[in-house]
Amino acid sequence: MPDLYIGKKFNAADKSLGDRFLLDSGDLTTHGIVIGMTGSGKTGFSIGIIEELLKARVPVIVIDPKGDMGNLALAFDRLAPEQFEPWIDKDEAAREGKSVAEMAQAASETWTKGLHDWGIEPGDVASYAAGRRIKIYTPGATAGIPINLIDSLAAPGVDFEQNEEELRDEIDSTVTALLGLVKIESDPVSSREYIYLFSLIENAWRNNQDLDLHTLIAQVANPPIAKVGALAVDAFYPQKDRNGLMFALNNLVASPPFEVWRQGQPIDIESWVRSPDGVPQLSIVYTAHLEDEQRVFVTALILNKLKTWMRKQAGTSELRLLFYMDEIFGYFPPTANPPTKKPLLTLLKQARAYGVGILLSTQNPVDLDYKGLANMGFWAIGRLQTTQDQNRVKQGIEAALADAASDISFETLIGGVQKRVFLVHDIHRKKPELVNSRFAMSYLRGPLTRDEIRGLGEAISGTPAEKQASAPAPAPAVAAQGVAAPRTSTPAPAMSPALPAPLKAKYLDLRGGNMAEPYVVVKTAARYKAGGVASEEVKRTLAFRLAPDMASGELLDQEPTEVDDDRLSSDMPEGLMFADLPAFAAANDGAKVIERILRDRLDDRLTAELIFDPVTKKFSNLGEDEAAFAARLAGTSTVSTKRDALDTKIAKLERDVSMKSQELKGRKFEKWMSILTALLANLNVFTGSSKKVKTTGMGSVLTKNRMENTAESRKEALEAQLKELKAQREELDAPDPSRFERRTIKPTKTDVSIVRYDIAWVY
Repeated sequence: MPDLYIGKKFNAADKSLGDRFLLDSGDLTTHGIVIGMTGSGKTGFSIGIIEELLKARVPVIVIDPKGDMGNLALAFDRLAPEQFEPWIDKDEAAREGKSVAEMAQAASETWTKGLHDWGIEPGDVASYAAGRRIKIYTPGATAGIPINLIDSLAAPGVDFEQNEEELRDEIDSTVTALLGLVKIESDPVSSREYIYLFSLIENAWRNNQDLDLHTLIAQVANPPIAKVGALAVDAFYPQKDRNGLMFALNNLVASPPFEVWRQGQPIDIESWVRSPDGVPQLSIVYTAHLEDEQRVFVTALILNKLKTWMRKQAGTSELRLLFYMDEIFGYFPPTANPPTKKPLLTLLKQARAYGVGILLSTQNPVDLDYKGLANMGFWAIGRLQTTQDQNRVKQGIEAALADAASDISFETLIGGVQKRVFLVHDIHRKKPELVNSRFAMSYLRGPLTRDEIRGLGEAISGTPAEKQASAPAPAPAVAAQGVAAPRTSTPAPAMSPALPAPLKAKYLDLRGGNMAEPYVVVKTAARYKAGGVASEEVKRTLAFRLAPDMASGELLDQEPTEVDDDRLSSDMPEGLMFADLPAFAAANDGAKVIERILRDRLDDRLTAELIFDPVTKKFSNLGEDEAAFAARLAGTSTVSTKRDALDTKIAKLERDVSMKSQELKGRKFEKWMSILTALLANLNVFTGSSKKVKTTGMGSVLTKNRMENTAESRKEALEAQLKELKAQREELDAPDPSRFERRTIKPTKTDVSIVRYDIAWVY
């Protein structure tokens, strides 16, 4: 792993500098904290670490709530006065009685000499400046690259079940941010708005469906979910109340002050980590212009996106990415629980395995949750304001000194700390040391304003393609339920008309047009019966067009369209125009009217011609031809059971036939032995010594002959049975289609089930 030149060892006794202090970049995978009061030099120390990482081609993401970290864009390849001049504070020059040019000359000389003293020459700066890529993102502003924080709710692209906790944290941050922007309470337990939006986004992400603010607003009105918790949606959050949330979110879309929150690029950690040309980059998220609440929301969203991105990476022991936050106060407190705290703590506990390091900065260690400090292996302690601050870090430093068997006390070390000198404790080193941070290659100009960030121009705005992606997006208002859009700069994307509960809007592309017509789409399950035999359940999805002037009784008079259920989508395509619903379907009781029609008359539309097999007493499936039916019959469980039973009988008969064959052989042997006995008894007749024939043994011959005939008859009977069973077995393996019958059957009302019905907009 590369060594980072962050300073030189410092001797507090004579204030002299020693050897270079090199930090192994891999040490930062155990995370770190830079502590120091204002003026201690902690920003310069942190910038030095980031510069070294960029030289080592390690990407860095920075959250900048103070505006100082934009200085990383001010690394001048020639260190020439004219490069410093645009960044000189005119008021400071006036106070010192110097011109801007004179101040720029002085800054050039200071940086050239300062870097030279630390062994860094202009050529090193030029090489560093040319090899890095920097982007500055400005959520809520267009000074840098704006971030679209409220319009993109893309699915994270990872398995929800395996990453449920992390993704729920991400949804929590998103919902909290949305509701915060419309000034609605976002308590996870008591806020219906929070729970409802959370449920909608979780449902979409579980099904790997992308959302944007427009589709989310549409789902608020017509949810794709039936329940929230144990309650039906309308019981938990009635339509009238949902409309209030819908209009609040719609106002957010339409409101000019929030237009900038919908511009630019979504939070995409992968594109923040690596530039399009493959070079690891520095991505700075500038939040100094935001209100405190907005900063927390933005940071929480980014932290949760970082967690999700991290989960997709392979494990590594090397530093893959550093996340740095300049001033952690308020984001990771020891008592309160802002939305940033949980994802930060998770990253501190788990990010090491993925090669992600976390480096934080704060003025006061008492403002940091102790669990966070315990998970940090690198401490850089500058000048502290209070004894309480010193006591917070004292225990850890003394433990490290004891492990190293050092005779130097904490008080001695902390006493040597001064501006730009830090007490560095690294768990990978034998003992803590005092380190004087090196001179920064970047011009430490101080906090940048939004106008100054805008002035950086090409230096922080990326490639032309990236700038095109960051161009302001139109922010049309959503026209819903007859409410006029307050802004008309571009046509407002339509929403499908509101439907009576519990109907849900589906979308089906059959024609590829942009005019959507309403259809009642019903998924049915029916059984067909004939002669006491019932078919298996036949499922169909049928669509019945809803003409604008249609009466309710006409709905099922038309031939339905067969629909592939998998092609129905809950996501509304952009650019659709919508035809009117007939009055009966748009009424408040429209769903009940449609359901009543379906239950009364749907069976009439389900008449079907099916193939019937009189041998197996089975019906074909709808649309199944004879060959497919025959092949399926051969593989059904019923046929398989019969086949097994026949196999058992055939095996038994084959054994019986074998036994009868053996018995027949025995009977034949016995018969011939009886004949031989009789012949031997009359041998003297054949020799002429006696003329009297003896009848001894003749009865036995006759008996044995009868037994043979009986055994042979039984064998033949068994063989006939065996032949019949084998014929049946062959029939099961290859059913003869000539035996099939075709029957036209209509199911009864009681044999028809309505699985689901909705309104589909077909275009």
